[in-house]
Amino acid sequence: MTGRRVVSGPRPAIGPRPRSAPRSALAAVVVGVIVGVALASGGAASALWTVSATLTEKVGTGAVGLTAGTVDGLQADYSGSTRSLTAPWTFTNSGTVAATYSTRGSLSSGSSADLAASIAVVGWPVSAASACTSTAAVGSGSVSGTWSAVPNLSGSLAAKASATWCLRTSIATSSPTGRVNPVLTVSLAAGSWTATPQDRRIVQNNTIVPAQTAVCRTDGEAYAWLDFDPSTRATATRYATYVGSTRISNNEQTGDYPHFAFTRDNLPKDPFGDGLIGVDIRVMVDGQPTDLMAVGTLKVVYDQYGTRNIQCG
Repeated sequence: MTGRRVVSGPRPAIGPRPRSAPRSALAAVVVGVIVGVALASGGAASALWTVSATLTEKVGTGAVGLTAGTVDGLQADYSGSTRSLTAPWTFTNSGTVAATYSTRGSLSSGSSADLAASIAVVGWPVSAASACTSTAAVGSGSVSGTWSAVPNLSGSLAAKASATWCLRTSIATSSPTGRVNPVLTVSLAAGSWTATPQDRRIVQNNTIVPAQTAVCRTDGEAYAWLDFDPSTRATATRYATYVGSTRISNNEQTGDYPHFAFTRDNLPKDPFGDGLIGVDIRVMVDGQPTDLMAVGTLKVVYDQYGTRNIQCG
């Protein structure tokens, strides 16, 4: 006989099915969104980021902003006695976080490569723009190069802080005439935040003709002459001779065939010394030395009697 099994006794109560033990929480996916907005004014840039994580939300904001001063003192020509130019350059972090600044240099079209390579460029940090003068000595922490290999300036700036560098450019006696058009660019960054770089464009002309090498000739054992070609100057141009910044006590010369004689009397041991003596022949304007026209080398020799004489170097 087919039938159902009869179970006697009370039926167990039906309740909710037991759940398995809780698993450890899964790590949340972190989503980062970075938005950089370049501001048109002052080259500022701002950044905002939002980070979400398990049970925690972190939100931070910050900005870096760059303000760069001018370098007007470098925007000039080399002429007359002006053979070097000096100007301060100030950088300010106008943002709300600390940042690092750096500079680079380049030459724009129309620059003379030979002139750029001959112009020395040096920069050093100063405490204030007022400390950057034409007579200031190059300070500690200096960097140097030329307009064809411009030295880089770098450092750190706290929020709202400024830094000033003193820049000096100088031509050599052998620098050719011509023009250079350097471009200085400064950047400011803090991590992935960057301010808009700022350019400073400079034009420098060199109108000073490179110095000649004077021709030296002797007159016996006692003294020597230095001659040069004055044809690039007006006949009325006046010339004088110097050792460094010290005037030699011979007369100014002018005309189509200026030449200078040097003896033990106008080149005494004190202050000119013995050995080789480098002589500069300079153009005189209102009694003051200006352009370097020619350079020559003399030397001091002593004869068998101990007499001091001037000869060609």
